[in-house]
Amino acid sequence: MKPCLLALCFACLFLTANAQSPAQNELPFEVMESGHILVKAKVDGVEGSFIFDTGAGLTVFTKTYFDKLQHVKKEDGGYTGFRATGERLDIDLYKVRNVEFGPMKKAVEDVSFIDANFGGIDGIIAIKLLEHQPFTIDFTQKVIRFEDKQTLATIRKTAKTIPLQLEQSRNRALTVFAYFMVNDSLRLQCSLDSGAGKDVFRLNAKHLNRLHVDVTDTTKVKRVERKSEFNENFRSSIYITQLRKLSPEAVPSIQTGPFRVQLVEGLIYDGIMWISWLGPKLTFDLAAPALLVRN
Repeated sequence: MKPCLLALCFACLFLTANAQSPAQNELPFEVMESGHILVKAKVDGVEGSFIFDTGAGLTVFTKTYFDKLQHVKKEDGGYTGFRATGERLDIDLYKVRNVEFGPMKKAVEDVSFIDANFGGIDGIIAIKLLEHQPFTIDFTQKVIRFEDKQTLATIRKTAKTIPLQLEQSRNRALTVFAYFMVNDSLRLQCSLDSGAGKDVFRLNAKHLNRLHVDVTDTTKVKRVERKSEFNENFRSSIYITQLRKLSPEAVPSIQTGPFRVQLVEGLIYDGIMWISWLGPKLTFDLAAPALLVRN
């Protein structure tokens, strides 16, 4: 389940337009000031604006958009997911028809909905929709490009390869991970999350000691409590500080730092991070599975 499902509510809709006409195998997107990827898609003939989120396990719509769909079938069973903070969410599942995502069309897809206002955004489209379709997020051209065997072979000749690990949950949800080195000393498996927001890096607070973070030093560490949007009694403790360096284990030449990090108590993963810092062209080949990075 998406770790921070309602993070979209905080985003301002100042968008960077794509001035070029997309090719037939491309879906244009806009970049929000918050760093989120905003795309157009159709479900059951109804067009909407969605966040494309590689960190979302499951596609989720707003209730306002969901209510516009004519052909919806509620499934008998539901799905229990956990936000990255460990908060449990029990949701209903629905089958919707005729999903159009750029050149890709899918007859039936599992989704859920949430009764919330995302500020003009109709929901989140998860990477699960594209698990059998290689694609490139091209931040330079601002398009999602759908790849085939030939274009993948060409990309592999010049790309840097980061191995991926996939977490499939009951064939309902899909989450993507890779291994990273933090400060050249700590090896962590982190979720690749285009929906985390710009410059967002979250690590599990259990690594505070290994990272030599002194939470009593208020000149370097800020402690905050964040209340859940779903349950006002659920709160997360977060320590905000700066770390020296971050790089993919497989490709140390790709790196960032010093970087601002949130160390979250009770995080169910080693870490979660946004992805555009890895490179301007990111190709997801989930069959391999690998992330191919190009300049």
